[in-house]
Amino acid sequence: MTNIIYRHYRQGDEKQLADLFNLAFQRNGVVRTPKTWHWRLVQSPGYEPEMCKIAEDIDKKKIVGCILVNLIEIIPIGQKKYLIGDINDVTTLPDYTKRGIATKLMEISIDYMKQKGCDYSILSAGSKGYARSRLYQKFGYFDIEKELLFFQIPNLIQIIRNINAFAILFPVFFTISYLPRFLNRIRIKFNRFFKNFSYEIIQNKKYFEYMDAINQINPKYYEGFPGYNISKFIWARIKVPAKRQKPTFIVIRESGKIIGGSVITHQNIYAHKFGLKVRLGVIHEIFLDKSIFTNSKNLYLGYIYLIDKILKAATRRPVGALIYKSTIKDKDLNQAFKGMNFIRIQDDVIMIKELKTNLKFPQIKKPLFLPTYVSLGVP
Repeated sequence: MTNIIYRHYRQGDEKQLADLFNLAFQRNGVVRTPKTWHWRLVQSPGYEPEMCKIAEDIDKKKIVGCILVNLIEIIPIGQKKYLIGDINDVTTLPDYTKRGIATKLMEISIDYMKQKGCDYSILSAGSKGYARSRLYQKFGYFDIEKELLFFQIPNLIQIIRNINAFAILFPVFFTISYLPRFLNRIRIKFNRFFKNFSYEIIQNKKYFEYMDAINQINPKYYEGFPGYNISKFIWARIKVPAKRQKPTFIVIRESGKIIGGSVITHQNIYAHKFGLKVRLGVIHEIFLDKSIFTNSKNLYLGYIYLIDKILKAATRRPVGALIYKSTIKDKDLNQAFKGMNFIRIQDDVIMIKELKTNLKFPQIKKPLFLPTYVSLGVP
């Protein structure tokens, strides 16, 4: 009989936790290192060892399951602020599934969040996945928002270097990726509204002006934006463990003032069976001050302008492919992605659990802001 114990993180667990993730999620192509894992948890704001719940086969001295309570943050929703804990990396080794390990880890993770005084717990799950129906719903999590995944190829040369077979599809990719960018640039160039617009693409800088701008603009248009403070910004965007996590900032200005921006990093995605590696760019956030735009047409073109500069930044980085997770309610932004020929895929759902008696999750009118540490498991 297997002897499983449950405990929290101890120093030195990083190697086994990275191996656990890589074995459990080997099909998604992401490889996690002990250094990256340590950054995601131990170096994160508000870290406590209890944030990482571990199942260990004590006889083999082997970590076989894990759940992270990734961050606990005060989140504004509607007219109130709530303390919310993020669930991430619900992981069990393939040989240890269907033994109740994930269920037990969820139980102790929920207990921990309750002890911390959290109002809600939040997570992202596959809409048709086993975990959503057999695990999360069983614990009282319910859907609050649907996600869309937008995908584009900003750098044809880079993707062909990664996957030589794509060379034959160059004309198709050119039409999908470059042609709409060219046509939209012409539309913007001859629109007088944009005459005072400018942009910057900035690599790996302590860019606190960006932090201040997004903190001011994003809460106007999104529910649940936690905002950056100095410690969180330094953790997520400055003291990162690897070159791929170093940020590229994109900002657009009107008469010198920042009115919009974004940040991208990248992940290396591996297909070991075929010996392939693709640099996948991740857009972490997009913000735009809609109040300066005089009509819906100019707002649409404002998002187009920003997305075009994001694609330009991705080309400089360089990454072969680029993704962004949006919510289905973020209609202005989603329409602009469509106008730039991003491929749209119905993706995960965001789920919430109420952790306090008589607490009901409020109706939200604005789109829900989805931090990538919830939707993608990366800061």
